[in-house]
This record gives sequence, structure tokens and C-alpha cells, in this order.
Amino acid sequence: LSGVFKGKLKAAAGFSNVKFAISGAAPINPDILSLFQDLGIPLYEGYGMTENTAGATLNYMGNNKIGSVGKAIPDTRVELAGDGEVLLKGDHVMKGYYRDEQATAKTIIDGWLHTGDVGKIDSDGYLSITGRKKEIYVSSAGKNIAPLVIEETMKSIPVISQCFLVGDARKYCSALFTLDVGAILRDKVGLEPNSIPKDPGEQLAVLKENGHELSDFTDSDDVKSEIQSEVNRLNGKFSNPEQLKTFSILPRDFTIDDGELTPTLKIRRKQINENWSDMIESMYSE
Repeated sequence: LSGVFKGKLKAAAGFSNVKFAISGAAPINPDILSLFQDLGIPLYEGYGMTENTAGATLNYMGNNKIGSVGKAIPDTRVELAGDGEVLLKGDHVMKGYYRDEQATAKTIIDGWLHTGDVGKIDSDGYLSITGRKKEIYVSSAGKNIAPLVIEETMKSIPVISQCFLVGDARKYCSALFTLDVGAILRDKVGLEPNSIPKDPGEQLAVLKENGHELSDFTDSDDVKSEIQSEVNRLNGKFSNPEQLKTFSILPRDFTIDDGELTPTLKIRRKQINENWSDMIESMYSE
């Protein structure tokens, strides 16, 4: 892209004066990071948690490996436990939880903060987060599967809003997908992106105003075929036990009110398993 065109895109996105920006709290699609870098927008992924005063690792100019969360920041030590759990040590790590000695004893062991996250460190010192320790699935064949990476990869499909991986104690992996109503309004109905409301309820109302119900798409063979093609492509990023062998499209998105999302919009696995147990079992009934 030409410098002039990049400049216009940066201005349109509101990043003209940005020196650098940091993404954290949840994984960001590597394709988005690559796009921002190509546009000259310095967006870098980092990692940390409240218990270590937010920052522990960071990518930055001249030291950026997309797909990782960077190297340890100064005065921070990062190591992996035998089971892959990420351990942190430094003066910025908390002394403990307020008036909760039991939780502190489980989290701070020999001066190391046990994050509960599972990761890997490459030969250059870049840390990659592969999932949460308590969320690791074990297939019926004994294969450890980290759902978070697979879910975030499948959410790169434009029409997908949420992906919930199923596979713990199962013979193969499957997934529950929900559809992104905003993407439907943009790509299927043909509305201008700036005219599409952000609120999910308002999006459904606009969909109905344009003569459609969400079921027109969740029950559509064409939409399922489109998603299947993308799943087949993305499966190539994973080993055979991690690949999706089948999936189901839910009639609605996950919600906070139904207990499926936290207030910060992270999925609640137990509640989703309970709410959609019949659909999950149907993917393993044959």
C-alpha cells in the first residue's frame, strides 16, 4: 500500500497520532495484528494480570513476533512449570490476596505467581499463551487440547460471533457456533457498516425491518456450507485431534442473561454445556 493510502486509512480509523498501542486481556487474531502492522499502525500484543500489576510480557518495535505475547518486560522473570503453566516473578507481583491466606497459598508458591495460564516459550524468549490450565480438555484418547486457541481461530470466520469447543473426554472435537448479526447485516443484507447499530438487540430489530429473521441464516444450508469451507481451511492449522469434525449453529448468540457470558463477555463453559446439552449430544449420537 502507498504511504498516502496508509495515511488515509490510519486517519479514518482514528490512529493518525498513535505512537504505539497495546492489546491484552484476551487473544487478538494474528491476521488483525498483521493488518495493523501493514498499515503502519503500531499495535502490539502483551500479557499480564492484575496479580502482577498488569504487565509481564510485551511485543514492541524491533521485537515483535505476531502470535506471541512478547518477551518478559524488565525485572520480570517468566518460566514454565512442568505442566506448561506460566509462572511469573518480580517486584511487581502481589504479596497476596487481601485477607485470603488460602487463595494466596495456592497462587504464590516459593515467590512465583502461578497464573493458571498455559503457554510455551520459544528459543528467542517469546511467550505464547495456549489456554487456561483449568480449561484444558483431555480427549478420550488422552490427548491434551487447549480450546482457547482453536476457538479464537474459528472466530476469524467473518459470520461467526462465538465459538464453543466441545471435546473433553470425547472421541473428536466439535463446536457450537453463533452468528454475528452485524456481519449478516453487512455481508448478507448489504447494509453500510456505519449504519449498523452496535447493540445486539438493535441489530436483530434492523434485521427484521429488512425482512429477515435470524433463523433465515442459522438454518441456512448455504451459510452452513460457507462456514464448513472455512472450517476445513482453518483445520489445517491444527493437529488431527484438535480439528473440528462437526459443528452446530445455534439459534441465538450467547448472552450474559442466560449465564453463558461473564460481564466481560468471556464464555462460561459449564453453563453453555448445560444450556445446549441436547445439541452437543446430537453431534456425538451417530
